Amino acid sequence: MSSRWPLVLATLCVALSVFCASQWVRESELRAELLSARVAERELREQSAEARRLGETYAAEIRRLDGRVGELKRTEEAVRKELSVAAAALASARQAAAELAPLRAAVARQNESLRRQNAVVAKQNDAIRAQNENLRKLVEERDAVVRLLNERTELLNKLGAERAGK
Repeated sequence: MSSRWPLVLATLCVALSVFCASQWVRESELRAELLSARVAERELREQSAEARRLGETYAAEIRRLDGRVGELKRTEEAVRKELSVAAAALASARQAAAELAPLRAAVARQNESLRRQNAVVAKQNDAIRAQNENLRKLVEERDAVVRLLNERTELLNKLGAERAGK
């Protein structure tokens, strides 16, 4: 049996070497897998940190937009109130315009009446100018007749004085 022992020992050594080699390969594969898991974990942590930063940025933007929405709603409400006031003012202005329509018609009639009266007054003024012109001519003729009468009276007075003095 003694010749078998070295063979058994050699076989055991070879088996142990194969087992160690396979263990070493398995260990290296596990280390490579652990390294890739650590790299993946680091990448996931970086992505998680980036996602948190983005989440905080988005949350801040959402808060800002919510504030803006509230502001826009307040502005919209103010505009609605102003619109209702403007609509009431428009209705009032339309009613006032409707009330002014008969007044405009009356003013137009009065204006037409004034135009007719002005035309009559213009004709009267023309007639008065013509009468004034005729009166002026009559006065000039009367003055001419009075001068002539004065001249004749003076002549007669001279003749009567000459006759009385002779």
